[in-house]
Amino acid sequence: MKKSYLIMIFLIGLIISLSIVKAVAYNRLSTSGVFVGKLGDSIDYYKTQNTVLSERLLTLSSLAHIANKALELGFVEEDSSLMVLKTSRSLAVKQ
Repeated sequence: MKKSYLIMIFLIGLIISLSIVKAVAYNRLSTSGVFVGKLGDSIDYYKTQNTVLSERLLTLSSLAHIANKALELGFVEEDSSLMVLKTSRSLAVKQ
């Protein structure tokens, strides 16, 4: 009888201690989850900014923009010999 009584006390103590460990682990995970959520928001923000800046870079480095800027600053004279193609279609023809 004494042996079964000790086993019961040990099992109840084990259950209580494991419940405490579980609560502590969940508490740590919940605070790290907030941190991970903030990191995810930051990553989304920087991906969006990267896309916007990539589009701006492509716009500013396009030949049409460079030709217009050179004309505004007086590096080239305005004449009809300068031709800038503003099309997204390919110029090569399949045969």
